[in-house]
Amino acid sequence: MTLSILLMLLAMVVSAVACIALRNRRIVTTLQPICCLIILILALNLCIPVLNGENVDEGVFYMDAMSAVFMLLVGFVGLMASIYSRAYIGLEHEEGKVNGKEQGQYYCLLVVFISVMMLTFSVRSMAIVWLGVGATTLVSTFLVGFYSSEESTEAAWKYIILCSVGITIALAGFTLVYASTVGVIDSESSLDWPALMAAASELDPTMMKMAMVLIIVGFGTKVGFVPMHTWLPDAHSQAPSPVSGLLSAVLLNCAMYGILRFYSVSEIVNPGFASTIMLVFGLLSLGAAAFFIVSARDLKRMLAYSSIENMGLIAIGFGIGTPLAITGAIIQMVAHSITKPILFFSAGNIIQSYGTRNMDMIRGVGKSMPFTGFMMAAGTLAIIGVPPFAVFIGELTLLSASLESGMLWVTVISVALLAIVFAGFVKHIFPMLSGDAGREIEKHACFSRHAPLAVLFVCTLLMGIFMPDTMREWLENVVSILSGVVYL
Repeated sequence: MTLSILLMLLAMVVSAVACIALRNRRIVTTLQPICCLIILILALNLCIPVLNGENVDEGVFYMDAMSAVFMLLVGFVGLMASIYSRAYIGLEHEEGKVNGKEQGQYYCLLVVFISVMMLTFSVRSMAIVWLGVGATTLVSTFLVGFYSSEESTEAAWKYIILCSVGITIALAGFTLVYASTVGVIDSESSLDWPALMAAASELDPTMMKMAMVLIIVGFGTKVGFVPMHTWLPDAHSQAPSPVSGLLSAVLLNCAMYGILRFYSVSEIVNPGFASTIMLVFGLLSLGAAAFFIVSARDLKRMLAYSSIENMGLIAIGFGIGTPLAITGAIIQMVAHSITKPILFFSAGNIIQSYGTRNMDMIRGVGKSMPFTGFMMAAGTLAIIGVPPFAVFIGELTLLSASLESGMLWVTVISVALLAIVFAGFVKHIFPMLSGDAGREIEKHACFSRHAPLAVLFVCTLLMGIFMPDTMREWLENVVSILSGVVYL
């Protein structure tokens, strides 16, 4: 098991060095997706036994079913983003927006970004997880500001400042968790998640309450919870579209992972405390995002607000806190991760062809770019929860859980806000797809531009239509971990 993790690290280093050292553009753009594929294969070899209940527990490394789900999502979406980057960044290079050196830097940063996220999920100490989340911020800042324009530079500075403040607040929460373990857990393993779960009932309740507030607010800044979300629309809109897909689909999950590890501990120490905070942030985020989506004009900013909406839905699931609600939250997280890149990659195709992100100036996509138009329409229907796509299953499970737990008011508010989101997407997206462009549009059609969209579409469709018994068992294992059942 440890060997697989070390080989993943080796593949990351080799790929990153090669992207910088090699000057041949064709070799670099071929090598990087291959390295991402190797990393995903190694992750599958590591994670499938873990999902089936065989935990990794060796030295600094620790993985359970929850770690495996997060890692596989990063590996899969990362591979799709690296394949799509070949066409997207290749066109930027052809048009003179990116030179050869910058292209090598992009691929180097991309593989390091993907690998750091994956490695964050493989360690036992929450202190190292904190370092991993911080490292993802640092690496992704260079990707957000990749174009070096005034807007992207401003977005990158805003991103790193706000997220650095957030993880510093989370660090204060870690300090309080450490203080609550004095005399209960050996100092060497005081922030190890298995040790925290095993000794959760003996931790100081008051100290843990203060710690959870700081951790949820701190990591919630990186998740994009309202009102700490202000960096997110700028960063997602200014980054290259493959990076925007990664930021939305999997980077936000990294910070959520940090929250959920402590959420599980807190719900044993102070039942209902962390879940109440999550419910408040979830409803705030869902509400604010819904109204921003309706009023949006920039295509990628609207998709960014959709990410805030989905993180809000996930938080609501953990806020309700029942096993069914947690199941719905995990399904929603997976569904969002495999659906949102469809929209960002489609948006990338449209923006490169039309030369604008202003939705009012984009018309006739269905006629001028049939494949991209279809994928944008399908991705839109998927992300707003239309059956039979995967997001529909997640949202239906969450609403059922809120009704089952007696939270009718949560159900009513959520349905009303989701209806606003639905209306906002329909209002903005479908006029773009219909009509006539009014000018000649270059489609830039190629395999690496279309293949990731097709694969992601099939995945979100199949997950909504058919969920194998094996996947259901994996979900049950994750829910048991988050509910603390395996430690009680």
